[in-house]
Amino acid sequence: MTHVVGRGVSKMWTATAGLRPLDITIDRGEVVVVRGRSGSGKSTLLAVLGGLCAPDTGTVEVDGRPPGPTEPWHTIAMVPQVLALAVELSVRENVADAVPAGRGTGEGAADRAAHLLDLLDLTSEADRAITEISMGQQQRTALARAIAPHPAFLLADEPTSFQDGVHAAAAIASLRHTADEGTAVLIATHDVAVVGAADRVIDLA
Repeated sequence: MTHVVGRGVSKMWTATAGLRPLDITIDRGEVVVVRGRSGSGKSTLLAVLGGLCAPDTGTVEVDGRPPGPTEPWHTIAMVPQVLALAVELSVRENVADAVPAGRGTGEGAADRAAHLLDLLDLTSEADRAITEISMGQQQRTALARAIAPHPAFLLADEPTSFQDGVHAAAAIASLRHTADEGTAVLIATHDVAVVGAADRVIDLA
């Protein structure tokens, strides 16, 4: 079943920079990569599909309805380039707080957070403040936070940009795993390793 549908979506910021009209579908369980030159609209596409900004043309539906900027995290979760973690919380708290109560997943917030922190090599940093860890660790925390609530749709903008080879592989594996659990995953990236793990690649001109 198709989960995300964009029909004729466009969003131009200048005459040459932005997203030109595009049709896109992303199915549950699918990892789709979007790539292209700077200014081709990769981040804009994520923002439009995630409901953060309205398209100039076209329509977007996630689970059959238009997304909005206040969409619950278990419906649409994001890993933006500006990570927007809660600096007043620890690494563990940032992840656990993303798990909504009473979702019937069979896994409590603490257990879910512990599993993801282990998967992304963050267990030793779990009780540290966000300001006390590296950018690579912050990015993996943001990824764990996005995956934590079993979202219907996950968007990630350059999710391996601060990672070394080992941790990039862990990040890619976590994205693949969340897709296998039924999430529709869209990634904007230039990383050839991420591209190689995708089910489909969309090239923006």
